[in-house]
Amino acid sequence: MKVLFVYKYLTLGGVETVLRARLDQLDRWGIEAHAWFFHDLGGRSVFAGCEERIRVGDPAECLHVAAAGFDVLDTIDSEEVLDAWTAWDGGRPRLVVECHTPYVENLDYLRRLAPLRPAAVLVPSAHQRRVALERLGGGVEVRVVPNPLREAFAAAPAPFPALPPRPVVAWIGRLDELKNWQGFVELGGELLRHGSPAELWLAGRPVDAATAGVLRGLARTAGVLPRLRWLRGLPHDRVPALLDAVRDSGGVVVSTSRGESFGMTIAEAMARECAVVAPDRPPFTEFVRSGETGVLYRTDAAGAVASLLADGPRRAALGRAARPAILERHGPAAALEALAAELRRLA
Repeated sequence: MKVLFVYKYLTLGGVETVLRARLDQLDRWGIEAHAWFFHDLGGRSVFAGCEERIRVGDPAECLHVAAAGFDVLDTIDSEEVLDAWTAWDGGRPRLVVECHTPYVENLDYLRRLAPLRPAAVLVPSAHQRRVALERLGGGVEVRVVPNPLREAFAAAPAPFPALPPRPVVAWIGRLDELKNWQGFVELGGELLRHGSPAELWLAGRPVDAATAGVLRGLARTAGVLPRLRWLRGLPHDRVPALLDAVRDSGGVVVSTSRGESFGMTIAEAMARECAVVAPDRPPFTEFVRSGETGVLYRTDAAGAVASLLADGPRRAALGRAARPAILERHGPAAALEALAAELRRLA
């Protein structure tokens, strides 16, 4: 069985991370997976070692290739495929639609999906299922399929060989308004004003050229510039080591996001036994049990982080409990077995 996963942008984002995990391991269940992108925006490093299974091209060419050699075309928030699908007069593979985007302005395509008769809409969380159903209005099956972590994150945590000199508070993600990187800078400023010894690591690419200047200005205003390290172009295969460094430094991974469909960076940190701090709302509430496998906050993110930095035994206990909890459902084998079964059913 062959499946072509389609996503519009080849970047260093969460969807690409999920796709890499699928390309790495779906062969175990007899599924040959490939990925197609419409625009290359610098994310090829996510697919280092499996470049032969990714392609970049326009929607019409994508559908031509899919119809000629694939059993399923699985499109992830890429409405361009739907336009090509409507105009296509050749043979068609089975159509599956995945809804992963947390950006509500990008979900209008769901409103015109039913007439195309997709086999199903797949989503990564119960929260995202509710979001999709609000726009679909019925007529299409919506099913939750867990996101897989990559093997590098599921591997046994290893001691980091050269510890940072201070405990690290880390934030990982795309630098845009929804992910709210600005909230992380403000959080860091509050920590330092209260005497925290932490240093701040911000890992992620900006969405536009002006972000670097805005970041510098906000960091200077917040008083964190001397303690802030911006890891702008960190390859994804280095993220497990970064998380190991955060954990062994006595640090914490925090999210200040205003909206997610799943929350991959927090899940990855949990798999590396990091203590995590995340907003007290879905989808984080689906896989972080506050006080058991992490800490969920409503308003005082800095207070939640500071309490963990000051309590080593509690911080370590949360990290140890987080790893088996997240791997039970989102470990590569468990999550990809669920996806493989779903794809076979839909095909």
